[in-house]
Amino acid sequence: MIDLEVAKNEFMNYVSNYDSSIMEIDKKIKHSLRVMEQSKNIAQSLNLNEEQINLATLIGLLHDIARFEQFSQYKTFSDYRSFDHGDRGAKILEKDNFIRKFIQTDEYDEIIKTAIRNHNKFSIEEGLDEETLLFAKIVKDADKIDIFYEASELMLWHTDEEIKQIEEGKVSEDYLETIKNHKCIYRDEQKRPKIDSIMLVASFVFDTNFKYTFKYILENNFINKILDKFNYKEETRKQVDLIEKIIHDFLSEKI
Repeated sequence: MIDLEVAKNEFMNYVSNYDSSIMEIDKKIKHSLRVMEQSKNIAQSLNLNEEQINLATLIGLLHDIARFEQFSQYKTFSDYRSFDHGDRGAKILEKDNFIRKFIQTDEYDEIIKTAIRNHNKFSIEEGLDEETLLFAKIVKDADKIDIFYEASELMLWHTDEEIKQIEEGKVSEDYLETIKNHKCIYRDEQKRPKIDSIMLVASFVFDTNFKYTFKYILENNFINKILDKFNYKEETRKQVDLIEKIIHDFLSEKI
């Protein structure tokens, strides 16, 4: 049996080791709790049984457990500049059997750790059994939903100079082509116009799996809220309008 109240209390005990007055730490605590709730919602939408719903909820709570150590050590949430937070999260749970703080039985250990390892990857690893793959997809979707929520409702993540660069920029043709093909954009290391970072986030819709997710993104108008924050030049506005239409049509077809 999974006791979610115990798990949540243990999670809050763990994060109390980090200074929640720091904006970035507080943000990740709140993100984890929202992803916990969205994982539950997705599992319920799939008509899973109570134990499966609780398992999905627990994975959502723990999916970013490495973020607190990451920011404390490196003052960044960039995996490229620190460590892979999905991989590290699984290791944190393994060390000294820390996972037992959150769940008494070891029956689901591999599902939990595998889902956490994969939630931030460009694609889920191959060869997973059907049950493990299901939970990996659930937490991936829940995480994406909250990324869209933060990007549209909460984030003030652009300086005046960055906003100027976005509004004066043009979406790279390979990014536009990837979106036209209904593919998630792969984050590479080459220097790109600032506007491409916005389009990369928008492309996350193509890395989601469930009807609940498609409907939630569409009903909350996340994509338009994210993309319409900026006053683009005319040529770029046409690109953005096209991208919004492509994504809207994709989501509408999925529901």
